[in-house]
Amino acid sequence: MDRLPFVPCSPRSLNQILQVLRRIRCLTYGMFLVTTTTLILYLIRDVMAVQVQVPKSSFPVRHPRANLMQDATVRVQYRDKCRRQDNLIFTKTHKTGSSTITNILLRYGEVHNKTQLLYKFPSSTEYRKLAEEKLLPGRKRANIFSQHASYNRSFLHSHIHPNYKTFTILRSPVSQFLSAYSFFHKVELYPAPTFTDSIRLFFNSHNHDKYLKSSWFCKNCGNLVNANAVDMGLSAEAYTKSIDKEAFMEDFLQDAASHWDLVLITEYFDLSLVLLKRRFCLDFEDILYLRSLERIKKEVVEDERLLMKIAEIQRLDIALYQHFNETFWREVEKEEGIFEELALFQKMNKQVQDFCVKGTKVGYEGTYANELSKEGRQNFHCVAMNTRCLPFSILLEARDDKSITNKERDDVIKDDDIYNDPDSLSYDQIVHMDRHVDVIELAYRNKF
Repeated sequence: MDRLPFVPCSPRSLNQILQVLRRIRCLTYGMFLVTTTTLILYLIRDVMAVQVQVPKSSFPVRHPRANLMQDATVRVQYRDKCRRQDNLIFTKTHKTGSSTITNILLRYGEVHNKTQLLYKFPSSTEYRKLAEEKLLPGRKRANIFSQHASYNRSFLHSHIHPNYKTFTILRSPVSQFLSAYSFFHKVELYPAPTFTDSIRLFFNSHNHDKYLKSSWFCKNCGNLVNANAVDMGLSAEAYTKSIDKEAFMEDFLQDAASHWDLVLITEYFDLSLVLLKRRFCLDFEDILYLRSLERIKKEVVEDERLLMKIAEIQRLDIALYQHFNETFWREVEKEEGIFEELALFQKMNKQVQDFCVKGTKVGYEGTYANELSKEGRQNFHCVAMNTRCLPFSILLEARDDKSITNKERDDVIKDDDIYNDPDSLSYDQIVHMDRHVDVIELAYRNKF
């Protein structure tokens, strides 16, 4: 075979060849980087799809994906030691979301077989002052109290089992006033063309500008003005008659801080529940909830001067709210990983709500009510979460009050539409329904 003749390359040809080789090398290196980066991103995506980053804990909690993996668990560490708190005193405040908390505690007692400190059957009215004769007969002590009543430490101390924890919830007082004004039908007492005009008429009618200055009496202010402070045991009369009002309020705040182990904030409701769960060693299932008693028509006031007048008349609640809002965030800052757990809880609660609820309808006092799904009506948690606090409590009283006859019980609950609503608990369900079917597991199985 003839050899090809050797042809020497010129310097210019060599430079061109080297440039081509450099371009090929750069292109190859770039393709390698792109491929490697893509593989890493896919790997991260797959890992995140299986593992949710949550704060560590010394006790196991149920992870939503665990139900799909032979009931496996992840360990979530909140503190070095955690023991479930079974003895609880909840101070129920007005128009703060407290009914949802009471519902959580009523369910908690049923699931974990804990007793409630209840009123006599049927507790058809709201009691403001605790008294022995108002309580369910035969139950000297109980594990949980979550009913409406002005806080009375000595009374509750003698009726709740030892080593209890106390907590409550507060809402921004101006927002709370507007909600209460609408819910408690104050517009009917002060009729006007608009909601805002009605509130103006309220202020112009009774010299409310003198309230807490020279007078402690506030006409038609029940459950409306400084209601949270009154719920927590403050006396508006004692405050008004005090010589040094700032010192009086400071003493009350210090006393409140020593009596309540935890104060939740309505504006950060889900975060409050996660903090509650951590502090009292509860499970995710214990703090699930369905939205309830939300008004279909939400009134808005934009008059700045009127809002300032509301703030002025609400100054006891404002002092209380400002104090405990600050302490709330200090407590949150202590909790490592709480916002990751918050995101997990919100996804879980949304999944449970989608499982339990199929639609909405008009409910109590012009609020939204949930229409449960077929599966939801068969699950205790779904039906119990959807039952208002008063009917829920009355059903427990009907079951536990041994001093009443069957006829007395039936006269109250047998023909009442509230207790025959398929979307709320019935007496038969409160007696016989299984409390221990895992609604979180059902919700995720239903999804997948």
